[in-house]
Amino acid sequence: MIPILSTQEIKALETAADAQGISYLRLMENAGSACAKAIRTRFDNTDKRKVIVLCGKGKNGGDGFVAARKLQENGYEVRVLLTSGSPTAENAQEMFSRLTELEIPVEPYDEASERQRARLQAADIIIDAVFGTGFSGVLPENLQKLFAFLTSCKGFVVSIDLPSGLSADTNTVESGAVFADLTISVMALKKALVSAPARDYAGEVQVVSIGIPKELYASCDKLVTFTKSEIADWFPQRKSDANKGSFGKALIVAGSYEMPGAALLSSSACVETGAGLVRLAFPECAYAAVTAAVPEKVLLPLKANRFGRISAQDEKRLLDALSSSTACLVGCGLGVDYDTQTLVRSMLRNAKVPLILDADGINAMQDDIDMIREAEAPVILTPHPGEAARLLGCTAQDVQADREDACRALCEKTKATVVLKGAGTLISNDGVHFSMNQTGNSGMATAGSGDVLAGMILGLLCIGLSPLEACIAGAHIHGLAGDTVSAAYSQCGNTPSKMLQVLPKLLSQFE
Repeated sequence: MIPILSTQEIKALETAADAQGISYLRLMENAGSACAKAIRTRFDNTDKRKVIVLCGKGKNGGDGFVAARKLQENGYEVRVLLTSGSPTAENAQEMFSRLTELEIPVEPYDEASERQRARLQAADIIIDAVFGTGFSGVLPENLQKLFAFLTSCKGFVVSIDLPSGLSADTNTVESGAVFADLTISVMALKKALVSAPARDYAGEVQVVSIGIPKELYASCDKLVTFTKSEIADWFPQRKSDANKGSFGKALIVAGSYEMPGAALLSSSACVETGAGLVRLAFPECAYAAVTAAVPEKVLLPLKANRFGRISAQDEKRLLDALSSSTACLVGCGLGVDYDTQTLVRSMLRNAKVPLILDADGINAMQDDIDMIREAEAPVILTPHPGEAARLLGCTAQDVQADREDACRALCEKTKATVVLKGAGTLISNDGVHFSMNQTGNSGMATAGSGDVLAGMILGLLCIGLSPLEACIAGAHIHGLAGDTVSAAYSQCGNTPSKMLQVLPKLLSQFE
């Protein structure tokens, strides 16, 4: 579990570490050393040795001085440019003094110097240690020009802690920030590194430890992201004498005459994720389309109304199927009218097993959100920003402006586990602690992607994960599938069907 910390939380951790005898100077030494080690791990086995370190006058510059010293000691050809004059932070001054003892070339940055520009263009590695978590506001014009020039340089750009020009606690970007190839985040992740559009400036993100004891992080669990190995630990071992009943009975209520594909995608995802038996309830008018694929599913064709959606006349058959299920998914391609609203509400009232409301399952409840809160069974909501906005009575723009607050509000209003989809999908079951997913890409922003995620969460519930675990694991693996497809084809060519094809092999990493 990697915490995602605010500037205030970072300062509190540093203060606590200092109180335990790990001085601020020691933390700076550890930070710069860790950054140098991360760079050496990547470049020691190459011929790339020319390094220019851009250092500001604050603590981030101090980290840069340490990194420069450590790289010089290990055979790299290092030069330092002071972008804002001599260091002013006390600990940074000490690290600057230690740096000069090695006779590393140091000079003030001069935007008019063709010699400096030529050296920047020739550098193999450019380290950005200008501004860190203390930065806010607008970059000075000369630094905007410098950072823009870096984009024309051939060197690999490494930002220490944060690309200079980003504000650590927001996802917004003022003009002129550094575009990094790698950001080495000290101590923990920062919100700017995990939320678009700011995170697009960070490149690859690597978190390094600087020796702060783990117990001091105990209260830093409000916003976290989980690693692949941690998620793998949640998967139960499949016993050698297991049968299909050992891995749950899934019920999916999905599809309509107009949207049969949603039923196919969600049921396929549930099958591929390991559920023992998958039963698909759908309107009988969509029979031909729904039976076109996924022979593993069991069919429950129901009466259709005049709109080609499931009729409320078959409410009893649906509730009978629900009563014998391990978990249920409602809503993918279902459509919304009187019949579907009646059925969704009836299932909420009667469910004794976890119930996932996705897409039209959510839309069917927008005028009666209190019913979700009153449900006896655990409820999972998987809204995209538009669906979340309808439940909250605001706009999708409002949701996107503060996704954490929107997720919190949904948890408070519904008492459900909420999966707020989008770049950096947020998951919470209490509105206090949040998990942010860090896999996936914009190629997944296509119709049907959410149906695959919902089916995966259902499958994970059936094999034994808790609702919260199923949501976190589902989002993570769903994103990995999207990343795998985009790498093999393209983001434009990323489709839910291709994601389903890579799921079985991906799941081998979690068994």
